[in-house]
Amino acid sequence: MPTPPDPTSARRIELILEQVEALPTLPAVAMRLLQITSDDESDAREVIDTVRADPSLTAKILSLCKGAAEGGVNVTTLTIDKAVVLLGFEAIRNAVLSIKVFEQFNGDEPTEEDELTRFSRPAFWRHCLATAICCELVAAAHGGQEELNPAEAFVCGLLHGIGKLALEHVLPKSYQRVIELTEQTQGNIADVERRVIGIDHHTAGKRLAEKWNLPHTLCDSMWLYESPARSLPDVPHRRLVGLVGLGEAVVRAQHIGYSGNYLVVDDIDERAEALGLEPAKVRDAAETVMEQLEQRGAALGLGETPSRELFMESIMQANAVLGRLNSRLETHRRQAARQTKAIDAIRNFHANAASSARSVGDVLSTVVASAASVLGDGQYAIIYQPTGQSNWQISRHTHEGRITANHLVEPPPQVGQLSVLARREDLPISLMGVMPWLSDYLVGFDDLRRVKLMPLPCAWGTAAVLVHDRDALPAKDQLKALTYTWGAAIGAATQHEGARRMSEQLAEANRVLTETQDTLLRNQSLARLGEMAAGAAHEMNNPLAVISGRSQLLAMQLPKATKEQQAAAQVYEQSQKLSDMITALHLFAEPPEPRYEQVGMVDVMQDAVSIVRKRNPKLPALRFNPAMGLPLLHTDRQHVAQALAELMLNAYEASPTQTVRVLAQVDPLDDRLVIKVTDDGPGMDAHTLKHAFDPFFSSKPAGRQPGLGLARAQRLIEAIDGRIELASQPGEGTTASIRLPVGKVKDEVGGSASGTAATPEANGEGRVIHADP
Repeated sequence: MPTPPDPTSARRIELILEQVEALPTLPAVAMRLLQITSDDESDAREVIDTVRADPSLTAKILSLCKGAAEGGVNVTTLTIDKAVVLLGFEAIRNAVLSIKVFEQFNGDEPTEEDELTRFSRPAFWRHCLATAICCELVAAAHGGQEELNPAEAFVCGLLHGIGKLALEHVLPKSYQRVIELTEQTQGNIADVERRVIGIDHHTAGKRLAEKWNLPHTLCDSMWLYESPARSLPDVPHRRLVGLVGLGEAVVRAQHIGYSGNYLVVDDIDERAEALGLEPAKVRDAAETVMEQLEQRGAALGLGETPSRELFMESIMQANAVLGRLNSRLETHRRQAARQTKAIDAIRNFHANAASSARSVGDVLSTVVASAASVLGDGQYAIIYQPTGQSNWQISRHTHEGRITANHLVEPPPQVGQLSVLARREDLPISLMGVMPWLSDYLVGFDDLRRVKLMPLPCAWGTAAVLVHDRDALPAKDQLKALTYTWGAAIGAATQHEGARRMSEQLAEANRVLTETQDTLLRNQSLARLGEMAAGAAHEMNNPLAVISGRSQLLAMQLPKATKEQQAAAQVYEQSQKLSDMITALHLFAEPPEPRYEQVGMVDVMQDAVSIVRKRNPKLPALRFNPAMGLPLLHTDRQHVAQALAELMLNAYEASPTQTVRVLAQVDPLDDRLVIKVTDDGPGMDAHTLKHAFDPFFSSKPAGRQPGLGLARAQRLIEAIDGRIELASQPGEGTTASIRLPVGKVKDEVGGSASGTAATPEANGEGRVIHADP
């Protein structure tokens, strides 16, 4: 959607045009001559009398006419009467217009201010006169074409750039700036006029021609001479307007005078063909322009400059243009070299960041190394604010990026957020009253007065601030590309690290949730099992008591060794087992409340061995030799002993080939006391390991144990805020670990909580249970 015009700018342009229209009108003789020549009933005598009234004008017209006269005319006896008759009203009118317009803008004596300006009126008029001569010669070479009148082509060519004089006259300082910018950019002066003033010399010339009531041919030539032939309006003098543009391009290509248009001309033949002109005749006319310029220039008052001097001036102007072009090419070459260096730095930075950066710290180091490759070796540091933290991280680096010092500091209360430092780029520390504390962390910098801050922006603000002591910096646009690249990389690393940290937190939360769900499900199952066990115990205890008592009594009364007595004894034995299982099930479902006390590991081991010996009398007699350094536990002695006994029995029942080892130590990773029971039996497969703590589960065949040992041990340890873990591989044995919080451990006199050693050995044959360090 087009931008609506600015009312202020539009009003300014109208004021400039009003100033142009306020320029003095043409002299009376020129205005009178325009009236006469436009009246079909006027005669030659009126034209002659009007011109004769101004002797100076008469002399200049005769001089111009002699230069334009065709062969066969005796120019030595040429008078104003003969000139009017021979050349016609229009030729005389055009000669008068040329002379009077030239006098209008060139008649004042140059002031001191004019001498300082870079706009040369003689050079401007030489360009306009050369354009007029070229247009006249081309029109004459294509004789017989009514719309290309040589005299009319001459005056249109001479006055085509009059708008430049008008703008320079009403806005001298602004036009001086236009000329300077045009020379710097080597472009077209019309483009700079529109940018600086708001209008160009085409519009100014058109308004001035309308003010002077000049013919439409002249108005359109001033207004449209630079337009391409295909875009010219369909008017009777369309080809004449195009011819003026063609003649101006030919003269500009020869570097004659000053046009203000530095664009290269390379399409003369194409322009000629677009206007229906023969390119060869245009080239022939261009070769004779310089010869006629000397004579015509003297007639207009430009002075008698020899053709040789005009030619040398043209060559000098061409050399000056060539020098400016070479200077611009050198400037572009240096800019391209700097841009190439910046692009190489960005490419190398991305390559290094992709290969070595694993964290924000890695990216910060890579940024410093990249900055040093562009800015040069020196002292570097980076200020970075971690996500979600109020503190700032200040890290000092070598120019290779290696970190030499790292500090986590609180920012000044006046600053708070790192983005405050991004309000001014390259701000010296000496000018920053809010950050005098920064020098405390830049002790290694040679001169703190040279330290500067370079914000590294990213999508959401300032990713970090680069601290450096370099004076020479790349161009602003190249530095912006580098800082945005570095800042974007730091911002991406920050987001990636935040996402990774969140992923880890989510994974941990999911693990905790899964464990909590499993625990809740198991507790619900145990609660139902406890209710069932309580009900079973209540309903079965009385019948079992009757069966057990009567079978025991019957076994005592029957003769020994008889079938009946053995059957009664077997009934009694099985009823006792059933009673023990109901009791164990009840204890599993509702373990007793723990009673905490100070107890040593030696006591716990003795209790556990007693339980093992009582539960499995087939084990050989054990002798326990206590050792120094066992820890004191603040826990329930019976809970730990019973759980440890279950693990030892389970290890023994695994049929180990050598020994069962018991190890107690404090795990430094989670500060828990770990009691490990290890056997070298057949181990467990994945299914057995998964269901090992399930009540009534057993991997043994029929006639197995009830399958409550590990489940009961787990319940007992969990009741005292501990946990049991199993690690096993088929063919590699099993390790069962009891983990108790370290806060429950107190050092025993003469011992340490970091490890214990005790060796209860078996007397005689049989497997040995060791407690090794």
